[in-house]
Amino acid sequence: MTTRNKPIYFEQLHSQQRRIFNFIKRFMDRHSYGPTMREIMIGLDITSTSVVDYHVNRLVEAGFLEKVPSISRGLRIPDHYLEPPNSVSVPMLNEVVTSFAECVPYQGCRHEIPTEWLRGKAANDVYALRVNTHLMYDAMVNDGDVVVLRRQNRLNDGEIGMVMLPAKNETRIRRLKYEGEWVCLEPLMSVMQPVRYRRDEIQIVGKVLGLMRQF
Repeated sequence: MTTRNKPIYFEQLHSQQRRIFNFIKRFMDRHSYGPTMREIMIGLDITSTSVVDYHVNRLVEAGFLEKVPSISRGLRIPDHYLEPPNSVSVPMLNEVVTSFAECVPYQGCRHEIPTEWLRGKAANDVYALRVNTHLMYDAMVNDGDVVVLRRQNRLNDGEIGMVMLPAKNETRIRRLKYEGEWVCLEPLMSVMQPVRYRRDEIQIVGKVLGLMRQF
């Protein structure tokens, strides 16, 4: 009967193994492929490739590296040890939609947004919208700006979202405050006054995650 080995944490590794792991990671970030044993030896001023090979094998055994046999550049780092990407691609729309089923990218266009904006949510729940000035004047959104939205038809009290006013055929970016059966739409500009609507008079399109602008 065998027992499962206890996990080894990065801080518990031999200092030379930590150096080698970090070197391999930096090398792969620059080149998109792994270094050879000789490149590691030279890069870290290690005495021989056999020393490198020894520590690399220990990293493989600990799960910090994977090695593809019979390939000189067969070292790779498991995905869960890699840094997440800085950006993610989401669909770009050129008009506000009232149904999530209508969320089809405009002519196949997509837009890069910061990964941190997802806040743990799936990327397929997020889309970008290129807006017109007359629709978003209350949020100081200019012509050509891109608003990033999370698809949802409910917002919590105090959250900022995009709402449609079907009776007026208008779209607004507002902070929502609930007052019983009424919703107060608070503009993001102090010179404008909040307006109250019955809940059935507005349609929430999504939660605003951010604004992207090119100068």
